[in-house]
Amino acid sequence: MNLTLLSEIKHQSRLPRLLSVLLHVTIITLALISGPISPRHLPGGWVNLALYAPARLILPPDAMGGGGGGGRHALTPASLGKLPRAADKQLLPPDPEPSKAVDPALIVEPSIVAPQLAYLPQLKLLTIGDPDGVPGPPSPGRGTGYGIGDGDGHGVGDSDGPGAGPGENGGCCGGPLRVGGGVTAPVLVTEILPEYSEEARKARFQGTVVLNTVVHEDGSVQVIKILRGIGFGLDQNAIAAVLQWRFKPARRNGKPVASYLNVEVSFNLR
Repeated sequence: MNLTLLSEIKHQSRLPRLLSVLLHVTIITLALISGPISPRHLPGGWVNLALYAPARLILPPDAMGGGGGGGRHALTPASLGKLPRAADKQLLPPDPEPSKAVDPALIVEPSIVAPQLAYLPQLKLLTIGDPDGVPGPPSPGRGTGYGIGDGDGHGVGDSDGPGAGPGENGGCCGGPLRVGGGVTAPVLVTEILPEYSEEARKARFQGTVVLNTVVHEDGSVQVIKILRGIGFGLDQNAIAAVLQWRFKPARRNGKPVASYLNVEVSFNLR
C-alpha cells in the first residue's frame, strides 16, 4: 500500500471525529445563548432562570431604538396621519396620497419595517401619514427616499431608514427591537441570584415570576412590567436581582441595539 493511499485513509477516518466535535461545540454554544439556565441553590431554596424573546411587545414610556423617515422633496411638511401596517419586509413605501392603480387588485398596502405591534391598527390606505405631521392636503414631506417626513428612507419621520420615529435602520416609534430577523439575542454575562424571601420560605411557597425587560445597548437591564407576580416578596427580590444583571447586548448589522427579553425566575424548595 503506497503512502498516498495510506494518507487518504487516515484523513477520511478523522472526518467523522471532527464532525462530531464540531456538532457538540455548536450544541453547547446554542444552549448558552438563551433558554433555561441550570437551577442554582439559594439560602432557603433553589432558583431556576429562563430567558426568551417575548411573543408580544410591551413598549416602555421612554423607549429608544430604531426608526426611520423619508419624503419626496415636497415643498410642504409631511401631512398628518396614522402609521401604516408594520411588517418584517417592505414591499411598498408609505404614501399619503391615494393609489393611482386602476385595478384595486393591483394595490399593495404600504408598510414600515418594524415589529408587528398590537397598537398599530390595520388602516385604510387614505389615512396614512406622519403622526407628528401637519393638517392639510396629502404631502410626503420634504425629505428623500420616497417615504414620509423630513428624513431619508422608506419610512415615516425625520430619521433615516424604513421604520418610524427616532433612530435608524428600521423599528417603530423609537422602541427596542425584538430578537430575530437579523437581530441577535443578548447574552447574559453577569448574573446576580435573587434572594428567597423569609416570608415565602416560612410559608413553604413556590412559584415563578415573569418579567418583561429591555436590555439596552450598554448591556444594562430595564424592567418594563411584571407579567406574572407571585407575592411573598419574591417579585421585588427578582426585580432587584435582574436590575444588576449585565448582558452582551443584541446586535443588528454588527451594531449594539436595545432589545426585549422576558425573564422567568422560578423559586422552589426542592
